[in-house]
Parts: sequence; structure tokens; C-alpha cells
Amino acid sequence: MAVTKLWAVKTNLGKVIDYANNPNKTRNPKYTEEHYQALADVLTYAKDEEKTEKQFFVDGINCNPSTARDQFITTKEYFGKTDGIQAYHGYMSFKEQDITPEKAQEVGMEFARRAWGKRFQVVVTCHLNTQHLHCHFVINSISFVDGKRMVDNEKNWFKFRHIADAVCKEYGLHFNPNPKFERPTNYYFDKLEKAGMPNRYQLIRDAINHALEHSKSIAEVGYALRDMGYGYDFNPRRKYWTVKPPGYTKSIRLNRVGDDYTREAILRRLQENRSRVGMHRYTQLTVVSRQYRLPTRGDKIRKIGGLYGLYLYYCYRLGKLPSYRKLNSAQIHYYFKEELLKLDELSEQTRLLGKHGIQTAEQLLQYKSSVEGEIKSLTADRTDLRKMTRRKIDDVELSQAKEKISQITEKLRTLRKEVKLCNGIAERSGLMKEHLEQLLAEEEKSKGKESREYDQRR
Repeated sequence: MAVTKLWAVKTNLGKVIDYANNPNKTRNPKYTEEHYQALADVLTYAKDEEKTEKQFFVDGINCNPSTARDQFITTKEYFGKTDGIQAYHGYMSFKEQDITPEKAQEVGMEFARRAWGKRFQVVVTCHLNTQHLHCHFVINSISFVDGKRMVDNEKNWFKFRHIADAVCKEYGLHFNPNPKFERPTNYYFDKLEKAGMPNRYQLIRDAINHALEHSKSIAEVGYALRDMGYGYDFNPRRKYWTVKPPGYTKSIRLNRVGDDYTREAILRRLQENRSRVGMHRYTQLTVVSRQYRLPTRGDKIRKIGGLYGLYLYYCYRLGKLPSYRKLNSAQIHYYFKEELLKLDELSEQTRLLGKHGIQTAEQLLQYKSSVEGEIKSLTADRTDLRKMTRRKIDDVELSQAKEKISQITEKLRTLRKEVKLCNGIAERSGLMKEHLEQLLAEEEKSKGKESREYDQRR
């Protein structure tokens, strides 16, 4: 048996109750459509839970499942607590495949009575649409007894799981007496990492690796992270060290980033850096080095100017241009790291600007207006062709009309995509220009500092 922790329902209270009561999942397949219609009528006119037909495996505790939503809301309004979390939704899944729906519903009801039945209204359903039977629970967030919200013992799975284990033991069902708590992973970030795309945790790992590369103390690591725009808390009295990526309001524990980035792992890597043998020259060099700065591809791109030049230089700083120039994510400035997730859209916008020679905001607006006019004209032509296909015409004319409609539809799809790209360029270009100005100002400041240090060494 496995019971997940409850998750909060902040909106659409009726929707989650309808999902739990879905007849397609709770209906007993042994009953005919006539029985199904009869049960639907009974549920409609039911007045209390004891009259609810068991063919649907839907029951209520301290409420009628057919009117549960209204009863939940009535309780909230009576105690004046209609805001915040509306309900909690959870489920109990049974490992046994030979268990009957009646027994699964009975076990789910007994568990819900012991866990929440004294203070809360609960809808309990048994879903039959998967290989393993499972019960769903929808619990009102406000107690009908005292108007208080759920406490930690009632909504923390690791605390109320003992009730589920006791119920399963009484009914002779499988349960794990020593479960291991695992924090749920972020589905979005896992997909990005499997696809080889940068995500928040990967950017943090790259930043810490870059900071640890030449650091011998935790203070030097902090200085390097601060230069990259990261906040940090490396207090030795704290159990977990944290970092805060640029643009985020909450810190992230390093033990969640990976096993190689915990407090102990970082201190061990710093100790390895300190134990390295340093090689130093015994005699001073007499050769005077001179600094020369050759023009780069980035300098040539910056001379293009306009919106097209702005986008080209932005792609250059992201390592997208030229195609053979691949940058490590730690080498990319933190202003641009969030843009790594939008490279495809950025590339399409750049190609649009280059294809049509758009350099200014006025030209962008003019091109967008022309595309919208063309869309309007093509839409009218397609409407006329569709009207013609409804008339009595021969097969040749009908085939030709349908082919033209298909061509116009494809053309409209392309034009609408270009309008969307134009809107994106108008929204993004100002922020891109601001980021580039801040970045270039920081680089000029850094070059001035390096020049002064060079002069002092001379």
C-alpha cells in the first residue's frame, strides 16, 4: 500500500471533486447502462450518504458526495475562511491485484474516518480504471467542528501514515513498515536535464565548479559566486549551506543540487586545492610583455547596429554564433543564462530580422502591419473558397478549391507565426539592450582594473 502526501487545492474546488467522482472511473463495469442511469438518478436525489449507491464506489464522511462542493463552501462561509487553500487531495493505492472494489472502498473509508473523520468533511472514491485499485480523498481544508484549518499531523503523510499501516494490517493488506521519505522532484527540470538543456540546478553546479576551480578557502568561493551574481550563506554553524541564483527570491540548499555540492563535499574539494604542489619560478622574467587586443567577431557584429545587430550580438554572447563556438554555461554571464532556455525562439526572431532587413522599431511595426493586412486578405479569400465548396460544382473545381484552401491555411499559419515573433521582438528588445549595456559597463570597469594592475606590475 502506498499513500502519497496530500497536495493542496487552491482553486477549482468543484473540479477536483468532479474528478474524484468521475463515473467513468468509479463505475462498476458489471452493471448495464440501465443500472448506470438509475444510479445517476439516485445520486441526483440523494439526501444523505447512506443512500448513495455502492455501484459507483463514492462515499462521503460528514457530507453528501453529490452536494459535497456546496457543503464545503457552506462550512467555509460559516467560519469566514473562504480564502487560501480550498481543500486537500490525496490517494491510497493498493499493491494487491486480487482485492475487490468493495473491500478497497471499505479500507479507504476506514482510513479516512480515523485520519480526518472527527473534524473534517471527506469525499472517498475508489477508481477502477488502472491496473491497481486506488482510493481518492478530497478533504475540506476547514473543520466543520471548530472552524480551524488542518494541522501538520493531519496533512503530513509521514505522520498520518501510521493510521494507514494499522488499517491495512487489520485487513491483511500489504504495507511497508519502514518507508523511505523521498522529496518529489521537479518534472520540468528533470525533463530539461535529460534533454541536455540547462536548468536552474545545472547552472548552480556550473557556477560552483567555476568558483571552486582556483579557490583555496570558502571566502574565495563566496567572492567568485558574488561576482557571478549569486547570493550565498556559508555560515559554518548552519547544517545546510544555501545559494540564491540571480533573479530568484528564495535560496536553494546545496544538498539538493547534488552529492558533490554538499557542505562536506565543498570543504573536501577546498582541502584538495590547498594540498596541491605549487610550481614557482626562481628567477624573475626580464622580458617585458606587451598587451595587444585584436578585433574579435563580437566587435564586428556590434558594428552592424539596429535590431538585427542587437540580436546577432546577443546570440554571440550566448555562444550561439558562430556555430563552432560552444561556451560552457559557467562562462556565460548570469544576465543571459535564463535566455539559454529560449534559444530556439531567439534564433527564429534573429532570422526574421535578417531576412526582411528590419533595423528599427518603426520598420518592425510597419512589417507587422503589412503581415496583418495580408492575413486579413487571405482569410477573406479562404472564406470565399469555403462558400464555393458548399455550392453545386463539379469534382475538378471542388478539388482545386480545396487545394487552394489548404495552401492559404499553410500560408496563414506562417504569417501568424511571424506576427507572434514580431510581438516577441518588441517586448524583448528593450530588456536585451539593457542587459547588454549593463554587461559592457561591467566589462569596461573590469578592463580598467586589469590595466591598472598591469601597469603596477610593470
